[in-house]
Amino acid sequence: MARTALTAVASSEDGINLAAVDSPAELTDGNSFVWTATRKVWILNGDDAALTVTFPTPATVGRGQRAVADGGGSIPAGEHRLYGPFGPEFRQADGTVHIDYAGTTPSAVTTAVLD
Repeated sequence: MARTALTAVASSEDGINLAAVDSPAELTDGNSFVWTATRKVWILNGDDAALTVTFPTPATVGRGQRAVADGGGSIPAGEHRLYGPFGPEFRQADGTVHIDYAGTTPSAVTTAVLD
């Protein structure tokens, strides 16, 4: 199956209500968003178990083509995290950044991409 694309939301000096613009996370196939040098991702883990979020990097460096480490981390139950901005090493061949999830139930996790 394909990843579910997320559309970025513009923030402003008036602020935004993240609960009004977030989307359910696609825990099975992951999400994606179009890469720009300033985009950030907000993720809420509304479950009662920890969630692991990974931003895979397709980049390699050096003569040995060593993989660049993926980004992300663990989000404890009931907490949220803001990730980014993401460097060009996170940009996939199609121009997007991928988000992978592991460790919780689909209905409890929401996300928003911010400009």
